[in-house]
Amino acid sequence: MPGKGNTSVAAIVLFMMVAVWVGRCAAQAPVAKAGSSVERAAALVAEGASALARNDVTQAQVLFARALEIDPGDAAAHTYLGIIADRAGDLREAEQHFNAAILADPRSPSAHNNHGAVLLKLGRTIEAAAEFVASLKLDRNQTSASVNLAQIRLASGTPADLREARELFQQAYERAPDTQIARALVVVALRLGDQQAAANYYRQYSAGIDKAGPQSASERSELGAALLEAGLASEAAAELNAALNEEPSQTETILRLARAYLALKNLPAAGRTLEGAVARGLDTAPIYALLASVYEQSGHIENAIPAMRLAIQRDPKSEVYRFTYGMLLTSVLAPEAAVIRLKEALELFPESARLWFALGIAHFKVGRNDEAATCLKRSIQLDPKYAPAFAYLGMTYVEIGQYEEAVKSYEQARAVNEKLGVVDFLIADVLLKQQSPDVARVETHLRRAVKLEPEFARAKLELGKLFLRANRLPEATTELEQVIKLDPNLAECYYQLGLLYRRLKRPTDAQAAVEKFKQLSETQKEQALKDRKEIVSRLAKVLF
Repeated sequence: MPGKGNTSVAAIVLFMMVAVWVGRCAAQAPVAKAGSSVERAAALVAEGASALARNDVTQAQVLFARALEIDPGDAAAHTYLGIIADRAGDLREAEQHFNAAILADPRSPSAHNNHGAVLLKLGRTIEAAAEFVASLKLDRNQTSASVNLAQIRLASGTPADLREARELFQQAYERAPDTQIARALVVVALRLGDQQAAANYYRQYSAGIDKAGPQSASERSELGAALLEAGLASEAAAELNAALNEEPSQTETILRLARAYLALKNLPAAGRTLEGAVARGLDTAPIYALLASVYEQSGHIENAIPAMRLAIQRDPKSEVYRFTYGMLLTSVLAPEAAVIRLKEALELFPESARLWFALGIAHFKVGRNDEAATCLKRSIQLDPKYAPAFAYLGMTYVEIGQYEEAVKSYEQARAVNEKLGVVDFLIADVLLKQQSPDVARVETHLRRAVKLEPEFARAKLELGKLFLRANRLPEATTELEQVIKLDPNLAECYYQLGLLYRRLKRPTDAQAAVEKFKQLSETQKEQALKDRKEIVSRLAKVLF
């Protein structure tokens, strides 16, 4: 979540408001008799302001100091000296002068705001917040004080403080539309988990960004990452593209942009982003690793494997890359090669639960169930909280017909991670293999699988088949037709739809579904491989 850029909002508005306040000091000073100390001090302050305007800081300081000798309570002189000290980095002296300005003019909203701003720089957040609150009580229509207090509430991060921050930023933006304030509103909405509000505020932010001049590439990259994390991939891509245009050599921004394109299912754009980085000489391990993933997803396995090898060459001590490489080799039907590479990796990381897990899958793919079970049990021993290892151990039991042991293993996976819908699917699949399956239990698990992983087409297909067998035709129609939307090339679904439409007396639809099934039936072997690969993928994505 972006945070570094937040303080810049307060700083920008602070100095703007200080300058305005100082410019009005002379006009706001009480009327004094000719020749009085107040009048003489005011004249010196005016001379000092002129010197400061000429950038003659030394002369300005002398004149302001002389004004205070004559009238120690001159708020304008204290404010000017506070500004000079702040610019010089002497925050303690600045704080003393801004505090003296409050003592001289306690009803001045700007004086409280200035004091709060320097206290904020000194890290005295609670005192700063009190000053901003006092300033806003005197004048609610202050952009600077509103933004400064909002920044403190934003940093606190509690839901109540975030809501107050949003209100304060919104009020400030309505008074003085500003790109940085709009950005802060996006950040607040993201932290509140309000995706729609974040999208709306982002439109305000992006509409004014061109007029605001060059922006910090790092801040834009951080905001892009936060937008992506919140599921706003289009907005993230726009922000990350802008950040990359500002600084084309930032590896983290390149990776974030590629991930945004992946979230948008725009594989060509993700590939171009990463390939462009490599062409510019940014051939780092993370870029090659993500490029391998893009190649795999786009079906270019011949490019994915060498890209992953290059990632390992650049970072040979990365356990993650070696795990990914092993899984990649297994997924492209080269499990024997995966076994070799994973054994090499385990020599470097003998206590790696994920590498033992990957080796277990590779053995399983070759049909060596005993070796697979041994590796998976070792993975569980090293990390008892890793659900996929339990799930794959259950799959080894299924292969040898030990269905009760398989269900126990799957249930252990669910106990560790109840959000894995694919595990519920596997439990249902085992239950259906038994002679007298508990249909109600099967339905419960399939419903959970669909709810937890709504894009898992195979789970929806099995639920639709269950409804069809029970003659629950409306429910079967809903599930099976949604499967086609998720995966229009799933041949078995067309076969089931043909049966369903016949029962519904829809012969034309039934015939069309059967014809489609015939067209796709030759790919049934490929589909079985795809189904198994999807299960592997969903389990492998679970983080350790």
